[in-house]
Amino acid sequence: MKLIMAEVFNSWQGEGGSVEGSAFGRRQIFVRFAGCDLNCIWCDSKEFIDASKVLRWRYEVEPFTGKFEYKPNPASLDEVVDAILRLDTGDIHSISYTGGEPTLQVRPLKALMERMHELGFSNFLETHGSLPELIKEVAHLTDYASVDIKDETAKATADWKALVLREVESIRILKEAGAETYAKLVVTKDTKIENVRWYASLLKGLAPLVIQPREPIEISQERLMELYHETAKIMGKKNVGLSFQVHKYFGIL
Repeated sequence: MKLIMAEVFNSWQGEGGSVEGSAFGRRQIFVRFAGCDLNCIWCDSKEFIDASKVLRWRYEVEPFTGKFEYKPNPASLDEVVDAILRLDTGDIHSISYTGGEPTLQVRPLKALMERMHELGFSNFLETHGSLPELIKEVAHLTDYASVDIKDETAKATADWKALVLREVESIRILKEAGAETYAKLVVTKDTKIENVRWYASLLKGLAPLVIQPREPIEISQERLMELYHETAKIMGKKNVGLSFQVHKYFGIL
């Protein structure tokens, strides 16, 4: 079983705010997969989009030190498991599978999630959600999930509305499997309020939504709160929150 990896490290979750399903402020071991089938303009992991060009992966040698060593890709399942276990500090909330897009490697992802459950860890899936047919294969192994709602301004794909509908279907699948799940919407100064109302109507009664401004933040506080207010009117005031990439303010991964 081989995986095309990017990195494995120990840190705390800096996104998600305080809605149900979020692990904000919780210590995690992050397992970043290489490869993504979308191309969002604000992606902060562009060097990992084309998995064929990720020739090696790095793993933290001591927890929360930022000290890394490298190995060639592809990695074996045992190599990744060993890298994770070396970073277990005894206070780990969950293992975060991120990317890239982890579900593009669904067979090794599933095997890794199964192994982590066997070892007593919880699984936290961070996904763009555009592949509900693959989400089905790991939903039963997912304890927590953060699923993107790609705004039109992300320019992730040509048919962005169809993408949003697939993301909502992935959320439905995860929720039905018992995963604590929330949706994450990255917004910009050009995000249309009518689009946000549409996302909110799709998510109403399904999952909470966090609104996260694109970094570096360009949207005004007034506009951000307007989007929040419109979302809360549709979804309910307990089902919306703000999220910021807080880890970046502290200069950590």
